[in-house]
Amino acid sequence: MNSTSFISANVNNIPVLNGTNFKKWKEHVIIVLECMDLDYALREDRPLDLTNAITIKQRSTMEKWERSNRMSLMIMKHSILEAIRGAIPEET
Repeated sequence: MNSTSFISANVNNIPVLNGTNFKKWKEHVIIVLECMDLDYALREDRPLDLTNAITIKQRSTMEKWERSNRMSLMIMKHSILEAIRGAIPEET
């Protein structure tokens, strides 16, 4: 069930990180990412860079990790005050 309303409801349920509520914010972020099956990049190290001799499975694993990472960062950035949002790297 990954409808737009389901995603929006989950993301909007995360409290805004304001510098004093990190523990509560982190717990909510992890639960939301797990429920949305986007926590792969949090659980697994980034796969090695792809080469010309990659397998289909390696490419699939890298694509899964990159999507999880990208979506996780977007969700986290959405739930952080703009004043402290700049500390999050763009890629990992």
